[in-house]
Amino acid sequence: QQLRALLQGLREDKKNLLDALYHDLRKSHPEGQYAEYDSVEFEIGQFLDNLNKWTKPSSNSLAMAQPAFLLSKSEVRKEPLGVVAIIGAWNYPLRLVMLPAIGAIAAGNTVVLKPSELAPHTALALESLITRCMDASVIRVVQGGVKETTALLREKFDHYFYTGSGSVGKLVARAAAEHLSGITLELGGKSPVIVHADVADLVPTASRIMWSKLANSGQTCVATDYLLVHRSVKDKLIPLLVDAVAGMYGKSPKLSPDYGRIINARHWNRLMDVLKATEGTQIAVTDDVPDEGDLYFPPTIVDGVRPDDALMKDELFGPILPIITYDTLDEAISLVNSRDQPLALYVFAKRDSAEAMLSRTRSGSATVNDTMFSLASQTNPFGGVGPSGVGRYHGRFTLDTFSHHRHVMSRPLWFPTPGVDSIRGPPFAGSENSWKADLSRQLVYPSLWSLRDSLLGKLVTLIPLWRMLVIIPGFLWAMIKSKPVVRRRND
Repeated sequence: QQLRALLQGLREDKKNLLDALYHDLRKSHPEGQYAEYDSVEFEIGQFLDNLNKWTKPSSNSLAMAQPAFLLSKSEVRKEPLGVVAIIGAWNYPLRLVMLPAIGAIAAGNTVVLKPSELAPHTALALESLITRCMDASVIRVVQGGVKETTALLREKFDHYFYTGSGSVGKLVARAAAEHLSGITLELGGKSPVIVHADVADLVPTASRIMWSKLANSGQTCVATDYLLVHRSVKDKLIPLLVDAVAGMYGKSPKLSPDYGRIINARHWNRLMDVLKATEGTQIAVTDDVPDEGDLYFPPTIVDGVRPDDALMKDELFGPILPIITYDTLDEAISLVNSRDQPLALYVFAKRDSAEAMLSRTRSGSATVNDTMFSLASQTNPFGGVGPSGVGRYHGRFTLDTFSHHRHVMSRPLWFPTPGVDSIRGPPFAGSENSWKADLSRQLVYPSLWSLRDSLLGKLVTLIPLWRMLVIIPGFLWAMIKSKPVVRRRND
């Protein structure tokens, strides 16, 4: 009911939401719909279509693996965690709060939603939508900046979900630790794109790299942060990168209705500072220059960058693409592994080269022959590893994140007989009880294929219902030999 109400309100407020995204980030309506609005609507649809299937308890056939649980029933139920806090980011201010909120509500939780104060128009539009269309006992919106967020983190929640920088992520983690609560951190990092010598086609490679770098003016957590390119293809690739910019935004992206703006002056100046500090060589890309008054930062490519350059210190989060040249695959892999695990890794290469890179690196996600388009695959998990994040979400994985997987077992009291049931506990001493150790191992932890040394023993495991067959003699012997620990009383 709540999700259907949200869907109706979302559709009614579509123009209002897209207008808000434009005012906050100069995000065009087509990009706002494609990158944010449509993903939220799709997520609601996923849950409406699949919620009953995803929440259905899963059962396990225990006796097939462990005969001690013969006639037992076992299932895993997905139950709500309780009250959860969702703290969103400013770069995709609609998508990054609503996707986790949808899954949290679908899992049966109540939600306190904190949109980013740096995207105030979208924050107010969200509050209006949620207040009008949804039950206040299910979800509420908290507005404000650092002071309000700090106060919110002092409150006890059953799970904290945060998207943003690593520095604030640490504060959220401390708050969760204070209450021994669960946490999901969607952070970021410097996501590399590697173009190897055996790349099949440089034209779509260049287009996909620059689309990822420039969408939302580079303010995307999984954007291509820097480019590692093999020396043999670099001189062919760079002109194609420049052409890709012109093909998408023209020679003056400032005049393009599709090119966004930097979120505020502080971030604009941060980008200017690192660009001034680089020792690399800027390549002519557009006819524009940076404009602080308009918060415009033009597409920028910097060649000849060293791994210790100012552009390589932190996540850029802007439309600057540093280029590092390498000569061997081992060198490229070493450069990636010398840094924290990124949120995403992109590789343009043939299968063997790509697999070599993937098998020897770690990242939250990885894509071969494309870039952050994989983020649109909301039937798959999304999340970081190490400093790039903790946990995962999207679709059924969001449901799992906001659910407690509760194991429930039901056993009959009449089986096994009290004497056989006594194998679980004392008395163990004395020759009359020596049978317990052998039988309990066969019943509870039988030797599987990989635990057996002899060929005959391994062949036994291929017989249907072998676990049952091998314990029958011991089971019958136990019924004869055993004595119940507690006998019925007549009084």
